[in-house]
Amino acid sequence: MIDYGFSIQDLEFFLLIVARVTAFVHAAPFFGMNNVPRRAKIGFSLLVSLLLYQFVVPHYALQYDTVLGYAILVFKETAAGILLGFSGNVCMYIVSLAGSLIDMDIGLSMVSLFDPATRQQVGFSGSLYNYALMLILLITDMHHWILRAFVDSYSTIPTGRIAFDLESLMNSAVKFLGDYFVIGFRIFLPVFAGMLILNAVLGILAKVAPQMNMFSVGIQIKIIVGLGIMFITVGMLPGISDFVFNEMKQLMTVFAGGMSSQ
Repeated sequence: MIDYGFSIQDLEFFLLIVARVTAFVHAAPFFGMNNVPRRAKIGFSLLVSLLLYQFVVPHYALQYDTVLGYAILVFKETAAGILLGFSGNVCMYIVSLAGSLIDMDIGLSMVSLFDPATRQQVGFSGSLYNYALMLILLITDMHHWILRAFVDSYSTIPTGRIAFDLESLMNSAVKFLGDYFVIGFRIFLPVFAGMLILNAVLGILAKVAPQMNMFSVGIQIKIIVGLGIMFITVGMLPGISDFVFNEMKQLMTVFAGGMSSQ
């Protein structure tokens, strides 16, 4: 018969770990997808929390005096988990930005699909790039790196000793916004160049043969040329994923540094 006892201090420490892990699993890419059953998320969070508590996180006395003090610790742990997960998940929206620009340029901006992963209406190209990026994430074991990075965050952000550096977090967010648009426009650039050349050709044809209705003809040509360029540049997806994953690594690292108490 197994007799395992624990004190109230151990339970409080374990609940702080559960709070951070659960918030991270809810907000992280791949782990926090909406089509994953909630029971699976909760079970996975409890399993990871138990392993971290038993083998990874060093145990020490928590510094608080009242119930309100402990509630603040729980809030900080939850906020840390959400920020770490969100910093990785927000990078996945770069391809959604590129897809929206592509749809608007080739004439598919009115086409929308229901994405069961996000439960939102998304564009055709954005949904295609998003699922391709998610597939590459699984193939390259990037989801393992995300989980390992979260586990390593406990060495930088000790449990119950989180100190938010708002200036550092704000600077990291502003830098990410710049990279967000730069990477998105790089993905969009081949289609933009093709559409620019096509518009110039259609403008010349409209002057040479004014009896042709270039508006009705140009819509079909734009869709065909745009989809053709996407098909030709599909080999760029591994390079695109490198940009996105590197940005994800940098953002998670700087966000963890912005919550370090050291």
